[in-house]
Amino acid sequence: MKRFAFGFGLGVLLGLAGVMFGFALLFHIPESTAGPTAEPILLLETDKAKVWSLTLEPGQSTPIHTHQLDEIVICLESSKLRVTKAGPEPEGETVQPKFGDVFMPKVKGVTHVLTNTGEARYRQVSIELK
Repeated sequence: MKRFAFGFGLGVLLGLAGVMFGFALLFHIPESTAGPTAEPILLLETDKAKVWSLTLEPGQSTPIHTHQLDEIVICLESSKLRVTKAGPEPEGETVQPKFGDVFMPKVKGVTHVLTNTGEARYRQVSIELK
């Protein structure tokens, strides 16, 4: 019985440590380097999902990119964003997700650039669903 209790307790402890590590990985987002563009940072990849971190300082943009997968976005720091879709006559819209917003933008197959046109830093975690 002591072995079972010890093993069970150790299992619970290791499980909790794994969950805490996962949350720490998700919310300890590396800072972007200041420059005209900021690349998203891959935090985690499994056979079912990819988790990305994106930080845009005021004036920074992402490189032009095309989404191959659907994604869920979690806003960690709010700012005004300009979303410019590629094309002969580029289309654009301005959005401002709020801190804590969780949303699923229609981006699968979309080619675009995100630009932080606000005065504050913008941060998000996105989860691409494979």
